[in-house]
Order: sequence, then structure tokens, then C-alpha cells
Amino acid sequence: EPARAADRYAQACAAAARAASDEGPRARAWQEVLPALAREAVPALLAAGRTAEAAQLLAGLRQTAPADGRFALLTAQVLLAQGQPAAAREIFDAGFEIAALREGDEVLGDTWYAIAERLVAAGGPVTEDVRATARATHPLPERYDYRMRPA
Repeated sequence: EPARAADRYAQACAAAARAASDEGPRARAWQEVLPALAREAVPALLAAGRTAEAAQLLAGLRQTAPADGRFALLTAQVLLAQGQPAAAREIFDAGFEIAALREGDEVLGDTWYAIAERLVAAGGPVTEDVRATARATHPLPERYDYRMRPA
């Protein structure tokens, strides 16, 4: 259940953030754990419709973590959920790489097309015609194409 998972992740992130804010080696260990926990928590929060919490969690991470391409993707997903598809598209246009993304994973393509659909819809509903137009006018760039099936 998305709401329950989001609750658990939010609680875990809050506890990790408190522990990471202290001084000493234990705090440094939590500072290293928090970005990994956030990578799992943000999608759970978004799935539960808790966009503001997802955005706040990303904003609270230390500045070294967002350089990871996965955080760029998460930021784009949060911006899309906040109704900012143009800002989400800017992240893709600037370019990022997720080093550990396995071949066949379609999260990049799914996010790209969701952004394109919202751009084409221009605030209106996303219909089948909008989807078709988005795919035709905003093809997935090769660098983000990890699909293992024909387009």
C-alpha cells in the first residue's frame, strides 16, 4: 500500500536526518546512508501523492548527493508531480547519467514521455491524441533509451 510505505520511508528519513545532524563518526555514517534512503523514499512519497514531502527531502540532502544522476531523475519526477513539466524537461536537456541503471529499465523513458505529454497537453487532459503527439514531437533521446524492446 503506497500510503503505508510512504509513512515508513518518511519516518526512516526523519530519523536518519536527525542522526546525521549530530557530530562525530556515527553522524558521518548516517550522512552517507541518508542519500541512499532518499533514493528509495522519494518514489514512495510520489506514489502516495506526497509531492511536497518528496521535494523537501531532496532539498534537504547535502550538496554532494544531487550530483548523482539518480537525484537528477528524482528531481525531474518531483517537478513533474508539482506541475512543472518545463522545469523537469530542463533537467533532461542539461543531461545526466545514472551509472547503475540496468539495461531494460524504462524509468528514464517513462519519465521523459510523461514530461512530454504534460508539455503537449499544456495544462489540459492527457488524452491518447496528446500521448501520440508527445511521442512524435518529443522522441526519447538515445542517451536515455535503455529499453530492451522496440520503441
